[in-house]
Amino acid sequence: MTFDVMGLLSKGVHVHGVIEGDSDPGRFLPELIGLHRRGLFALERLVTTFPFEDIGVAVAAMADGSVVKPVLTFV
Repeated sequence: MTFDVMGLLSKGVHVHGVIEGDSDPGRFLPELIGLHRRGLFALERLVTTFPFEDIGVAVAAMADGSVVKPVLTFV
């Protein structure tokens, strides 16, 4: 990706890059737990579990967008 740096600087624009997340887990996870407990973060709507044997189904569901976060379970 290329930017016109001088154009951005003259407008006071900030560019912030993030690689593999940019959160502080010690602060972020307790916040998410608190939101979930108060009913403000519907975790169950994001996570879909699949038995490990259905790993191919889980990958396909992730690829086609029918699930947000597939989680494999070992029974």
